[in-house]
Amino acid sequence: MTSPSILSAIDWRRVGRVAQREQSNRERYAPVVSSYRWWARRPNSVMGAILDAAQGFYEDRFTVADPFSGGGTVAVESARRSLTAYAQDLYPWATEGLATALTPTDSQEFKAAADMLLASLGHHWTKYRTADGGELTHVLRVRIGCCPDCRSDVHLFPEYLVTRASRGVRERQAYFGCTACGGVTLAKAGVKSFRCKACGKRHDTSRTTSRCRHCMTEFEIAQVLGDVPRWKAVLVQHVVMDGAQARARLRAVMPGDPVDEPDASVAHAALAATIKDGIETKRLGRLGFVRWGDLYSRRQAEIMLDALAIIRGLPHPKAVKDRLAFAVIGCAEMPAFLSRWDRTVLKPFEALANHRYANTTFAVEMNPLAPAGRGTLAKRLASAQKSLDWLSNQCGSLPKVKRVLATDTRVLPKAGRVVIATGSSKAQPIPNDTVQLVLTDPPYLGDVQYGELARVFHLWLSVYTPIAPADESAEAVPNSTRGTDVDFYQEAIASCLAESQRTLASRGRMVLTFHNTKLVAWQALAGALHDSGFDVCAMAVVYAENGTDLCKRNVNSMLHDLVLECCARRRCPADVQIALTPKSVAEKNLVAVGLALAEAARSGNAGELPALYGSQLKRLGTTKRTIR
Repeated sequence: MTSPSILSAIDWRRVGRVAQREQSNRERYAPVVSSYRWWARRPNSVMGAILDAAQGFYEDRFTVADPFSGGGTVAVESARRSLTAYAQDLYPWATEGLATALTPTDSQEFKAAADMLLASLGHHWTKYRTADGGELTHVLRVRIGCCPDCRSDVHLFPEYLVTRASRGVRERQAYFGCTACGGVTLAKAGVKSFRCKACGKRHDTSRTTSRCRHCMTEFEIAQVLGDVPRWKAVLVQHVVMDGAQARARLRAVMPGDPVDEPDASVAHAALAATIKDGIETKRLGRLGFVRWGDLYSRRQAEIMLDALAIIRGLPHPKAVKDRLAFAVIGCAEMPAFLSRWDRTVLKPFEALANHRYANTTFAVEMNPLAPAGRGTLAKRLASAQKSLDWLSNQCGSLPKVKRVLATDTRVLPKAGRVVIATGSSKAQPIPNDTVQLVLTDPPYLGDVQYGELARVFHLWLSVYTPIAPADESAEAVPNSTRGTDVDFYQEAIASCLAESQRTLASRGRMVLTFHNTKLVAWQALAGALHDSGFDVCAMAVVYAENGTDLCKRNVNSMLHDLVLECCARRRCPADVQIALTPKSVAEKNLVAVGLALAEAARSGNAGELPALYGSQLKRLGTTKRTIR
C-alpha cells in the first residue's frame, strides 16, 4: 500500500543527521560537488531520500525533472538510482558542468590525459621559482591606498594581525602588518602592540587599521583606494621538502622572490572584456577592477590560457577533454587580487566562497601549478578523478547524457537516461504528462545572484568552447540593476512551475525545498504556487546547511529547509500533512510559515500570509520569530 504522501515515508530526523555530516565535508561524502562551482546546492542525502521515498510511492520506475537544476544534485542522485531524469538551468556553466560530470569517461584515460596536461605545462614552473630553486605556492599582497589628507601611502591591512606563522598546534607567533610601510613583523600572537622592524613605527593592535600613521587621519576605505589598484607583496608561502614530502612554509618576502608582476596585460579578448555593473559585480568596480583580466596576475592567466589551448589539441575523446577543462576553469575562482587569506587556518578562500565577490584589501595569489596548497590544478584534477570514480562506482555505469536547448523539440524520455537542457524553464523540452516527480529548489528570492556570480566562469568557458550567451534578464531573482523586483520573481517562478505542471502525469507530485528569512519571499512563493495551479499537500523540515561556514556564523541564517510536497489543485487533499513534528524554534518557524503559505496559496491571497504565520506560531507554542 502506498503512503499518503512521498514525504511521510521519510525519517527526517535521520536524514537531517546524515545531511549535517555531509555538509561538514561534502568532498568526502559527495565528491561530485567538486566538478564545478555552484551556489546553494542542496545536500545529496536529502534529495536522495526524497527519490527513494518516491520510488515506494509510485511502486514502479518513474521520471524525475528538475527545472532549476543549478548544482545538479537531483540529476546526480537520479543517475545513482538509474532513473530517467530531466535537468534544466538558465545558465550554460551549470548545464555544461552537470553534463560533463555525468558523461561516461574512461578513468584510466582521464588520468593519462591529466598527467599529459601537467607535463605540457612544465615550462611555466619557472614563473614561481625562487633564486635558490624553491617554488612559491602563494603570494600574499596588501592593497596600497593614498591618505586623503597628507597624500602618503597607507597599507590597507584589514587587521594588524595578518596571519598565524604556521599551522602548528603549538604555534604562538604571528605576522603583524605595518600600515605605514607595508612591512610585516613576526611577534607573539597575543601582543597588544608591536614595533615594525622595517620602519620602526609602533602600532596598537586594538586600534583600527583605517588610520594614516603619517598624519593620524582616520579614513573610510573607499576614500583611499584610488582608481588603479596598487599592491605590495608582503608574505609568501614556499615549498620545503621534508624527506619525500613537500611542506609549505610562510615567510616574509626576500630579494629574488618572483613576486612582481609585469605591467603588460594578457592579450586575450575574453580577459579584456569590461566588467558590467550589477548587484554583485559593482563591488569589483568599487575596488578599481575594470576588466576581468584585472583580477588575475599575468602568470595565472597565461597558465590557464595555455592549459585550455593544450586541452583542445589533445588526442582524447571530448568527454576526457571537457573534464580537464572544467578542472582548469575551476582555478579561475581563485584570482590573485580577489582571493582571501584565512589567517587562522592558513589557506586561501575562493573569490566567490560566500555567494559574493570578495571585498578584500589583503589578497592571495595561488600558483596554479604548485605541488602543495589549496585550489591548485593538480588538486582539481585529482578531485575530478575522484568524482568520476565515485559516480562510476555509485551508478555501476554512468548514464547516457543528451544535451538540448530549452527551445528544442520536446524530447521523449528514455529509461535510465539524463536529458540536460539549457535555457529558461518557462519553456521545457518535455512532452505533456511524462513526468511523475518534479524535484527542485527554486531561487531563494534575491539571496544569490547566480548569473552575476557565474560571469567569471562563463568568460573562461567561452575561451575553451563556444557557448550561447547567458540570458541574465530571464533569471528569476529581483535585481535592481536590471530593474526586476519581487513581482518579477513571482511571475518568473510561476511561469516555470506552470510549465512543470504541464509535464506532470496524472499522479504526479512536485517536491521543492525552500528557506528564507524574509516573509516577502514566502509570499512570492505562495503566489507563484497559486498562479501555477499547485497546492501544498505535505511538508517537512530538514537540516540542510553547514552551520560552521564562515558566512553563517553569528548571523540570522537558516540552517534548515522547508520541504513542500505539492500536487495539482484539483487533485490535492484539503488537509496538509506534516511529516515531521517540529521541536526546535527553527523547525516550528518553518512549519508555521509553511502552513501559512499553504493556506495563502490555496486561497490566492498571499497578503494574508504574515497574519497566518503569526497565528500558526502561537498554535505551535513559540513567540520567537525567525522570519520577518
